[in-house]
Amino acid sequence: MLMLRLRLPSPCSSRMRASLLSSLSSSSCRRRFLLSLSSSSKFLRHRDTTGSTACIAIRASSTGTAGTGSNSTPLQILPEVSEAIRSNRPVVALESTIIAHGMPYPQNLDLSRDLASILRNKGVVPATVAVKGGVCRIGLSEVEMADLAVSGQEKRAGKCSTRDLPLLLARNGKYKTVGSDGGHQWGATTVASTMKLANLAGISTFVTGGTGGVHRGAETTLDISADLYELARTPVVVVSAGVKSILDIKLTLEQLETFGVPAMAYGTDEFPAFFSPNSGIDAPLRVDNAGDVARAYWSSKELDLPNGMLVAVPNNDPAGESVESAIHEALVEAEAANIAGRDVTPFILERVADKTSGDSLRSNIALVKKNASVGADIATAIAVESAARANKGRRQYFIAPSVRGGPPLPTSRVIVMGGAVIDLLARPMEGHDLIMATSNPGVVSESDGGVGRNVAEALGRLGACLFYTPR
Repeated sequence: MLMLRLRLPSPCSSRMRASLLSSLSSSSCRRRFLLSLSSSSKFLRHRDTTGSTACIAIRASSTGTAGTGSNSTPLQILPEVSEAIRSNRPVVALESTIIAHGMPYPQNLDLSRDLASILRNKGVVPATVAVKGGVCRIGLSEVEMADLAVSGQEKRAGKCSTRDLPLLLARNGKYKTVGSDGGHQWGATTVASTMKLANLAGISTFVTGGTGGVHRGAETTLDISADLYELARTPVVVVSAGVKSILDIKLTLEQLETFGVPAMAYGTDEFPAFFSPNSGIDAPLRVDNAGDVARAYWSSKELDLPNGMLVAVPNNDPAGESVESAIHEALVEAEAANIAGRDVTPFILERVADKTSGDSLRSNIALVKKNASVGADIATAIAVESAARANKGRRQYFIAPSVRGGPPLPTSRVIVMGGAVIDLLARPMEGHDLIMATSNPGVVSESDGGVGRNVAEALGRLGACLFYTPR
């Protein structure tokens, strides 16, 4: 997020104020600001025809800091995760509901450690997302993961979707839901809220077990998961085993199509059904490698599309078919017991675990691990594609037509540190007298300068691959 701060001389003429507002409304002027500024506060001079000068400060605020919450957003990012994001290393977000509520202890804690190992072995930094004490946490320590793993059975964790975040933060994590005593210490994030917070932190890839969708009978209940709405408005790649099999998969895919969300099956033509690779429903799209997903992600960003992407990885665990049968039985039991909404999934998973003698738990663990492996590949591919596009973009912006098509250019990086100045000149249109303290028809011209900027442009026109930061 960019904040413009105008430091005006005192006294400041109405003429100068009008000149500033006119120049800042120019799209080319805004574009030049964005191209020439780094993340710290920088100042650009504005000079009117009287010689008065204003200083324009543009500050880029970060999404959070390691160790403490930011003034701009209530994020606390683990130092390891924060450093990886800053250096464009791959990071994968993980939800906390699967740890707090999705599995029994200690299997949930073992899974969290296994997922971290899978990601780290592929050079990816894991970042479990949760809310603790009214602070959104991006990345948890080992001690915190161990506490989260027992918080569900100790009734110290509440399920936290996007709608719950404002109240949970406002009350410092002590919010009360129906049937609770209001003493929750943890907010266990769902797919929707994990997407939202991961995107705020600058993380592009999120691995989970299964995503929500359109519930069976939604034509009368209107029960549609918030996960779908978040996919429609948050640009994060979600890697899962497809839509949870307790839902109406066909209607879910129809809803995703309506929302403009790409739903891609990974290496298969059939859309996965969570526990089973077979749903009997053709996948809308198919991808066969992480590179295709990464390029699609960046193409979507370049088109300024707001939506995320769903990548469904088939679960080939042999226990899948028996688990599917048990799920259908549990659905009937849930309806008979009048269980609905957010309580359905935990009930189904518990009943299926009882019916299948633990096969569902083992299958669930297997599919999440497979998703983590695929998600690590996708996060790595996105980071590589990001670096490649950044270098390509800088060179294309500076190279003049006369040097294109010539001999191969050196690939070493040049760092230029120096000043950047934009001089804006506002004057009345010819034949019009300047009237003070009101609007005037006029023309605003712009010229760029500053030693650092000039040197950077000259090097760029010579074909150098450079990084420029104003000072």
